[in-house]
Amino acid sequence: MRILFIHTYYRLPGGEDAVVQNEMDLLRSQGHTVDLLAFNNQGKGLFKLLMLPFNPFSYKQTIDRIKEFQPDIVHIHNLHFAASPAVIYAIRKMKVPMVMTVHNYRLICPSASLFNNGNLFLDSLDAKFPWSAVKNGVYQNSKILTFWLALSTYFHKKLNTYKLVDKFIFLNPHSKQLFLVSTFPIEEEKCEIKPNYLLDTPFSLRPKKESFFFYIGRLTEEKGVLTLLKAFENTSTWLKIAGIGPLQSVVEEYAKRNSNIEYLGQQNREEIGSLLNDAEALIFPSIWYETFGMTIVEAFAKGVPVITSHLGNMKVLVTDKVNGLLFKPGNSADLKEKVEQFKTIELGAKITMRHNARMSYEQKYTAEINASKLMAIYESCIPNPPVIKLKFESYTPVTTLPLERQS
Repeated sequence: MRILFIHTYYRLPGGEDAVVQNEMDLLRSQGHTVDLLAFNNQGKGLFKLLMLPFNPFSYKQTIDRIKEFQPDIVHIHNLHFAASPAVIYAIRKMKVPMVMTVHNYRLICPSASLFNNGNLFLDSLDAKFPWSAVKNGVYQNSKILTFWLALSTYFHKKLNTYKLVDKFIFLNPHSKQLFLVSTFPIEEEKCEIKPNYLLDTPFSLRPKKESFFFYIGRLTEEKGVLTLLKAFENTSTWLKIAGIGPLQSVVEEYAKRNSNIEYLGQQNREEIGSLLNDAEALIFPSIWYETFGMTIVEAFAKGVPVITSHLGNMKVLVTDKVNGLLFKPGNSADLKEKVEQFKTIELGAKITMRHNARMSYEQKYTAEINASKLMAIYESCIPNPPVIKLKFESYTPVTTLPLERQS
């Protein structure tokens, strides 16, 4: 099968970029021919922003690439903002089936995260036009930029632009449901769920060398870092924190005042893997609607239980008392209580929980399962698709620490 990927790169690399590269590598490892039409938001930012409703240059580039590559299907990832929805019209003009992965909430709210000023921001879901988002300047703290982004989305909603997409791929059922209850025009039969995946990793149920809890991720408010720090403050429970971000100085201050909190800074993938091997549990305290939660899957692959917020997709990934524990979002006292509860679990039950975590990975998040779901989605969009026999070869996936996106 010939597959054309279309993706706009943000100014800073992030998880979406890694997902695109991983999926292309996975498909190539099965013998498919994959090409990438890449756009980026570097340079001439104002010009590209003005072209947000319809970029004639990306329209022409898309048509030219389709003529040259002759794909069986086009897989869209990020269109914001250099590519613009003009890409969709170009693909339809060339009469090629298309699917689109929904990585964030930008199509239903200019914030893209449904998070603003320290809280979930859901005002845009049932609004015909997101005036509340504009008033709050949810996009880059700018009312003007928020309005322009909202107007572009509203314009294409009215034109039914996104109804031209054959299938939308959501990373989790919670995100799908948010779109279905919003004013975004999408039919449920066009929605597919395909989570991200992780290549297999060494796994063992051997006894832990140390007894610590672990956080890895961006040090930002929406990631629940303040909840995390308050839960471990003035306790004897060992917490290791890896990552960078705007709250780094706050983390460093807590680490100075509390000998049980250890800040490791940014770590590479090998170091993170080693830390996960020895961690009692991963703490994932996000207070926003994560679109997936790749770090949770990384922990599962290592057989590490996860203590996470009872919120959005996290409560889908983690089943309470099976492969981890759930606590009230943003409630440091409840997180502290769940950590203490985990510490009192007897060894046999902990081993069972670790085994369940590993089974969660094997049953849902392997490369084989991901490829099978992806090909099924493609084939559902292509008339008389060829018979595909999946095969898997060794390749090195792209992995990145969760970075703060900048468009």
